[in-house]
Amino acid sequence: MLRQVYDLLHTLAYYPFMMEEWQYKAAFVVQFRPETDIEAGRFEGRVEHVASHEPTRFHSLDELLRFIAGVLAEVRSTEQL
Repeated sequence: MLRQVYDLLHTLAYYPFMMEEWQYKAAFVVQFRPETDIEAGRFEGRVEHVASHEPTRFHSLDELLRFIAGVLAEVRSTEQL
C-alpha cells in the first residue's frame, strides 16, 4: 500500500515535466506481430505515438519508419511556432 501511494505521488510530480520534454514527444510504442521475421525482412505490427496516442499498423520497415518520421516532423514544426 505504501509503495502504491509513493508511486502515485512520484508519478504526479514527474509526468507533467516529462510531457513537455522531447523524450516524451519523441516516444513510440512498437508492437510486432508473430508474422514478423526480421531476418527475412518481414515486419508486421502496430506503432503508437505516446504523446498524441496516434496509432497505425505497418506491414514493412519502410511503413514503420515513414510513420515515425512523419510524427517527428510534425512535433518539430509545432515546437517552432
